[in-house]
Amino acid sequence: MITMSHRVVSALVAVTAAIVSASLPAAAAEKLKVAAAFGTIWTSAQPTFCKNRGEFTKSDLDVDVLTTRGGSETVQAVITGGADIGYGPGANAVIAASLQGAKIKIVSGYFNGQSDSFFYVPVNSQIKGVEDLQGKTVAFSRPGSVSEQILLMLKKERNLEFKMVSGGALDAIFTMTMTRQIDVGYSIPPSVLDVVEKGQARVLFSGDVIPSLRNITSRVTIARDDFIQRRRPVAAKFLQVLKHCIDWMYANLPAAAQMYATLNKVSDTVATRAIEFYPKEAMSFSPILGFRESLQDALDTKFIDRMPTDEQINNMLDIIDIPK
Repeated sequence: MITMSHRVVSALVAVTAAIVSASLPAAAAEKLKVAAAFGTIWTSAQPTFCKNRGEFTKSDLDVDVLTTRGGSETVQAVITGGADIGYGPGANAVIAASLQGAKIKIVSGYFNGQSDSFFYVPVNSQIKGVEDLQGKTVAFSRPGSVSEQILLMLKKERNLEFKMVSGGALDAIFTMTMTRQIDVGYSIPPSVLDVVEKGQARVLFSGDVIPSLRNITSRVTIARDDFIQRRRPVAAKFLQVLKHCIDWMYANLPAAAQMYATLNKVSDTVATRAIEFYPKEAMSFSPILGFRESLQDALDTKFIDRMPTDEQINNMLDIIDIPK
């Protein structure tokens, strides 16, 4: 009678398992569409960096990153089904859309404060500080944007009167500002910083000049209700991988600055200067800071016409726990 040793049997079992495994189809990566507001700014570029480094692929995620022209466009992309997740719209725009019946949820934070939004003037402008804005024209991107919220709050808290101009894209705002069609431009790093470095423009103030906006979650991550109900683990995995990627970027700033410079076609010096507008502690997914204050700001600046009920507030939030 022929017998086989335990070692031979084990080897045969291992070979058989390998053959069976190889014959099975690989698990398909989960597809995910992410709309990122102004996809080349430091915060919203993180999904692109994460994708380019292959981190999503390693976690069986097939992420398609769509760039929008601002937060309100990001909200619309999610509402209409063009994206599963919206990365970076202003909290006010999301609150307003939710009260109007949009089936979306805030699933995590994105950025706290307004340190990255800045306003600038040509270097020889007579406008030297915030108080000089009285009677001037000041640009913001689009209605419903973070930049509009900043200016509305500035008017309220400083008791200033100036004309707000919706300039659209940042390059259009830059042209209008430098040709003196408007007095003060609006931008987000790294846009315009190369001109500042050359001494052709001055940063006048950033969004954090407004005390009430410093310690609130100004921008958030959103998703459609049906997406969260059906694919919540996918959203959690996306945020988990993205957080790991963001940690890596801050731990490897020289390499990160090079990647950022390449994406924006600017020098490493400008890229490094741009990243300084984004303290790591401000890039936080949780907790959502000052949401009640955000609701009051939305009411005061007429993004909404009434304070939502507790039930409506709860309906806006469905925070996803990110695995450690």
